[in-house]
Amino acid sequence: MLFRASFLIDAAGVILHVAFLPMCAVLIGYVGFASLDKWLVHKRREAVIDYEIHGWTVDPEDPESEVKGNLSRVKLPSKEQIVVARVAELLSRIR
Repeated sequence: MLFRASFLIDAAGVILHVAFLPMCAVLIGYVGFASLDKWLVHKRREAVIDYEIHGWTVDPEDPESEVKGNLSRVKLPSKEQIVVARVAELLSRIR
């Protein structure tokens, strides 16, 4: 997507007879802000994943479940945890 937009900015600059330096400034600004957006999305995604994965503690009343605030969930047996971890890894690679 970055290359397509850069090509369109470049082509529009040539067609509209825009000088070289302003066109370069627009391209550098576009690439910089596109990179910033990508970094912010990645940072936010990691924050959400950390929030969802970490912070769960074993319920003192029921060792088979975990709690986080007023939420609770049942812990998976070890074999199922391995399968879920592998599926999560595959899904993260697909993104």
